[in-house]
Amino acid sequence: MHFLPVAIIVGLILPIAYVSVKKIFPILVRKKASNRLESILFPEGYWQKSEVLKTFRKFTSDRFSDEEILDYFFKIKGLQTIKINSGTNFWIKKYLFSLTAIKLNYFEQVKFYETFLNYPEPSEQKEGIIYRHNRQHTNKINYNHATEISKTVI
Repeated sequence: MHFLPVAIIVGLILPIAYVSVKKIFPILVRKKASNRLESILFPEGYWQKSEVLKTFRKFTSDRFSDEEILDYFFKIKGLQTIKINSGTNFWIKKYLFSLTAIKLNYFEQVKFYETFLNYPEPSEQKEGIIYRHNRQHTNKINYNHATEISKTVI
């Protein structure tokens, strides 16, 4: 007799819990994390975001929507730039460790990494990685000890 109301309640709670965990929770995570990641990865605003979208569309031949492109970019660049173990937001951690919405073929992945792996570069003023206006840079190498090093190598 008392089993019937408990079975009905459990029968109603389980599907609602399943739907909320599988469908609603990822949407909530994506909304909260993407807003924060956008402010970190695109500190100078909309033009940076549009440049990323334009470049991505160029080497993927417009196969993906803007939302899918940004999801992929946020997850790959977010994992590269954000220090996960030092005070990172719960929503960002959850978002970055979820699967990407799109899969790129080998050539698209190579183009992505050529274009975006070292872009943006770290900034000393702010935490994380910030875009520079000048994309080209050269590393200065100290050649004072080059003769000593070449002697030990040979």
